[in-house]
Amino acid sequence: RLFFLFATGLCVSQLLAVIGIRRAEPPRTWLWIAVGVAVACRVPLMVGPVNYDSDMVRYVYDGRVQRFGYNPYAVVPSDPALAHTHTADTARMPSRNARTPYPPAAQLFFRLMVTLWESARVMKSVLTLLDIATIFIVLQWLRVTGRSEWLFLGYAWNPLVILEVAHSGHIDGLGVFWIALCAYWMTRRRTSLAAVAFTLAVATKLLPIVLAPLFLGRVKPRDIAIGAGALLLLYLPFMTAGVMPIGAVPNVVEHIRFNSPIFRPLAWAVTPTGAAVFALAAGLAAAAWARWKLDVNAPAAWAWPMAVSLACAPVIYPWYLLFFTPFLLTATTLPLSAWTWTVLPVYLVWEWAQFGARWRVPAWLMTVEYGAVVAAIVFLAIVRRSEVSAGLPPPAVQAQR
Repeated sequence: RLFFLFATGLCVSQLLAVIGIRRAEPPRTWLWIAVGVAVACRVPLMVGPVNYDSDMVRYVYDGRVQRFGYNPYAVVPSDPALAHTHTADTARMPSRNARTPYPPAAQLFFRLMVTLWESARVMKSVLTLLDIATIFIVLQWLRVTGRSEWLFLGYAWNPLVILEVAHSGHIDGLGVFWIALCAYWMTRRRTSLAAVAFTLAVATKLLPIVLAPLFLGRVKPRDIAIGAGALLLLYLPFMTAGVMPIGAVPNVVEHIRFNSPIFRPLAWAVTPTGAAVFALAAGLAAAAWARWKLDVNAPAAWAWPMAVSLACAPVIYPWYLLFFTPFLLTATTLPLSAWTWTVLPVYLVWEWAQFGARWRVPAWLMTVEYGAVVAAIVFLAIVRRSEVSAGLPPPAVQAQR
């Protein structure tokens, strides 16, 4: 109850702040107070303990096995032959019977953290510091694109972001840092740096791969070569017989379903592989449309392709939404902001599971979660229709604003 009380308070605060700012921007001093509030919300969670069932324990384990000389993609933690690689926490982590799902940039981050200090709490603190750095990247991006700096509240005060990084320490926070930096560098026309940042984002979590069409005609062949070379270098230490490892991804596609209203029926109608291809194609198509219609500075061009692909995914945990949160800065991303709020009740499944309930999101809860997103899309369509009647610019122009 306390969790939902605070989460609701943050959602309402974020919404009221944005409404107030649209009427009149406060003095600039208040901007730094707002930044201070964002940091203050994170620090108590950052220093909190990490339970054995946290994903961060798997991060520590993947870093440990690399230090023992093992390829993390080639081992299953529950193998008795690997007993010497465990700590008291990693020996009972929930994912001990599965291969790692994390791409190579994440794996190298795990190894670096474990080498410096083998502590899940320290790793969570570093991820939180990267999250705070992302706040300043978003602020700088807003300045460069000529938008109100106050729009940073769409990221900095988002309760999902605060929860999933500062409290839960999900590696997605690292990917978010890279994709926000990529967007900023694309705006500054530092395309080589943007290509490297994009590669690191994809090699942290695969979702941003759908943004590839945004770079067509905007980067040089040299930049593409740099990105491809960086990707190869990241995968090279983990290759076996020249094959890029994909970890537990095939198992997820074939067998795991959670909060997936599109993938589940589609996989039943065709095949799980076919449904996965559809999810990838949908995201790429959305990015291709954004490349054709929107400027690279438009937050919607970055947010919507990832959101579309994710909505079609087999597993949609709340923290998967983090990747598009740095771009929740304009009216065109309002439905996605709503999604980051309405996904929070999905955590009821964790509570119910403790009392023997099935590990799935009930239909009524998914109706609430996705119904709010659809309602926001309809609302935007109605507003746009009114704007057209009033002779206002088309959405592609407004998206730049």
